[in-house]
Amino acid sequence: MRFHGLDLNLLVVLDALFVEQHVTRAAARLHLTQSAVSAALGRLREHFNDPLFVLVGGSMLPTALMQGLHPRIQAVLESARDIAFSNIRFEPGETRRRFRILASDYVIAVLMPALLGRLASLAPQVDLQLLTLVPRGGVEPGTGSLVDEALEHRHCDLVILPHAHGSSRHPQQPLFEDGFSVIACAENPGLAEGLTMERYLAAPHVVRETGPGAQGSMEAEFLASHGLERRVAVAVEQFGLIPEFVVGGPCISTLHSRLARLYARRFPLRLLAPPLAMPPTLQVVQWHAYQDSDPALAWLRGLLAEVAA
Repeated sequence: MRFHGLDLNLLVVLDALFVEQHVTRAAARLHLTQSAVSAALGRLREHFNDPLFVLVGGSMLPTALMQGLHPRIQAVLESARDIAFSNIRFEPGETRRRFRILASDYVIAVLMPALLGRLASLAPQVDLQLLTLVPRGGVEPGTGSLVDEALEHRHCDLVILPHAHGSSRHPQQPLFEDGFSVIACAENPGLAEGLTMERYLAAPHVVRETGPGAQGSMEAEFLASHGLERRVAVAVEQFGLIPEFVVGGPCISTLHSRLARLYARRFPLRLLAPPLAMPPTLQVVQWHAYQDSDPALAWLRGLLAEVAA
C-alpha cells in the first residue's frame, strides 16, 4: 500500500534493519531473502533521499534522519498491530504461534518445562523461544532498561524478572515469590552440626556472576547491604553450573528455594536454611502495552501464572 508515494510495507523493513543493523539478520527476522531486503532499502533511500544506514565496522548504523524516524515508525507499527488484534479469534488448540520469552536461567529451569507440558495438551501447535536474561554492567536496578530493550528492540513477547529491576514503561503482573535456601553436598562433613553464620561466611561459596560491574545475584545484594562478606571460591555465569561445583566438595551455594529443590531432586544435595532471614523476591512478567489486546498473549500470561502458582 502506498501513502504519499511511500510503500507502508517497507516500514517493517526499516524497523528490522534498525534493530538488527545487518541486512542478512534483518532478512532472517522478516523471513525474506537478503536481496529482497537490499532492494527494499534501495527504494527507501530513494524515497527519503538519504542513505538511512551507513556501514561502520561490519554494522549498519542509522543516520541522523533514521534515528529520528524510528520512534515514529514504531508508533505506526504498534497502532497497526493493535488494529490487527482488535477482532482476532483465538482458539488455543488451533493456534500456530511462537512466543519469545526472556527470563533468567533460574526462571526458565523452574517454570518453562511445566509450561511446555501444559502447552502440549492445550495448544500443541504453540512453540516457545526462550532467551536468557543476563544482567549487564552499568545498568542501575529499577531503571528497567533491560525490559525496554527486550520489548522494544528485541521483539520479545514477555520478560520475566525481579520486580526491583522491572520497567515502569510497560504493563506487568506478579508471577510468584520465592525465598532462599542453601545447598551443600549431602556428604559435606563440615555441616554435620548445622549451618551457623560463622560456618556460612567461612565456607567456600559458588555464586552466579555475569561479568564486571553487572548486577549481583539477589542474595549477594542482600549480604552486601548487611556488610557481610563471604568467600567466593567459584563464580559462574549460569545457575545450572552451580551444582557441579557443590557435589562432592566443601562448597555451598545460596539459591532461590524453587531452584534449590529442583537441584536436590537431581543431585545428592542437602538443603539448609540460611543462617539469617533473607526476604523473598517477587518475580513479575512484563509485556509491551500494544500487546494488551492480543488474546493469545493474554491467555499465555494466564497459563504462566497458573504454572507459577
